[in-house]
Amino acid sequence: MARIIFFVIDGFGDKPHKQTPLRLAFKPFLNSILNNIYLAQFLPLEKNYWPKLGNRSVTGLANLGILGYKLKPNLFKRGPFEAIGSDVLFKNGELALRVDFATVDENLKVIDRRAGRNFWKLKELTEEVNKKIKFEIPFSLYHTYGHRGVLIFRKKLSDQISDSDPYSIGKKVKKIKPLKKNKLSLKTAKIVWDFLIKVHQFLNTHPFNKLRIKKGVLPANFLLTREAGSRLPKLKNFFKKTKIKNGLVIAENGALKGGCKLVGFKTLTLPETEKIEKRYQFYWQGILNNFKNFELIYVHLKEADEFSHDKKPNKKKEFFEFFDKWFKNLYLRLKKESPIFVLTGDHLTDSFTGKHLWGSLPLIIINHPQLKNQPREISELEAKKQELIKPKKLWRLLIG
Repeated sequence: MARIIFFVIDGFGDKPHKQTPLRLAFKPFLNSILNNIYLAQFLPLEKNYWPKLGNRSVTGLANLGILGYKLKPNLFKRGPFEAIGSDVLFKNGELALRVDFATVDENLKVIDRRAGRNFWKLKELTEEVNKKIKFEIPFSLYHTYGHRGVLIFRKKLSDQISDSDPYSIGKKVKKIKPLKKNKLSLKTAKIVWDFLIKVHQFLNTHPFNKLRIKKGVLPANFLLTREAGSRLPKLKNFFKKTKIKNGLVIAENGALKGGCKLVGFKTLTLPETEKIEKRYQFYWQGILNNFKNFELIYVHLKEADEFSHDKKPNKKKEFFEFFDKWFKNLYLRLKKESPIFVLTGDHLTDSFTGKHLWGSLPLIIINHPQLKNQPREISELEAKKQELIKPKKLWRLLIG
């Protein structure tokens, strides 16, 4: 079968209208190969599989949806996926929570949920917490990527607890509460909240945060927790399911990489860097160095989603323009090998509200020997006119 290079562009589309960043972006290369493109609308998750907090957190679950797994939202706990997706040791029965290093004021009101998206000194702060905080329950805190981290309590606790993240700036951190009225859930909620307050007091006056402030960077003085989990689901190996020989995921540490690991992908981890050119040089080398060794190379690109969350549609448009130039070079470099390229996303992220949206998004398949429908343009509106494809059919089309 032909090699497949599959780009999951996080937050790829917006709610369809004439002025979306994708539609407005100058994409001369993609426009030049429209005759070789199949455009469709793609639905990674059906409505009844969209989680209650899907407008805020859905990538890990949606990624499994792209791969053809129908996992009920209550069975997907981001904490454990974030842990294994960051190559962190996690055992079923322990309690794992996804954390964001955040900035709060003296009243625990959130100033920035992501500490300015600046990861300077976060690894060192994490190491300081692990070394110097004495707590009743054994724990491990990890900085994973950017403003993100993972917190693991290495003792049997309940995952039936609420998030501390208010999911909005200007609101107070939410006190952890039990979601069930049993002793273990009540105990766990108190333990986690006590830990967060203790760590906040430690971080708030830490010299590294004083250095961040001196540098003009927001302090990282609170751990906003979300999606606690104590076990990973059992899922069938993707490559046994699809008959694709093997696959490599190229991604930053996180839940998407974790889901891919769980179902049998080999991994190549994007190193932390703020410069987009360095990130895409890494993707370039990762694809070319591994092209002959894997039938499927699955690449997670995060920039579009981050610009949407930050309500920067012009930046999202500029990213698509950057990607068009970068993709042109990759396409021409691999032209003789004729791989099938797939460009789609895990969900819509609206650039004007900053929220994830349920719905179909564009699916672009390039170089497929049978699939071509010569669309007029690459946009959400044009995709909406085309066939609706769900994950099971997508993989059947790609492999068949």
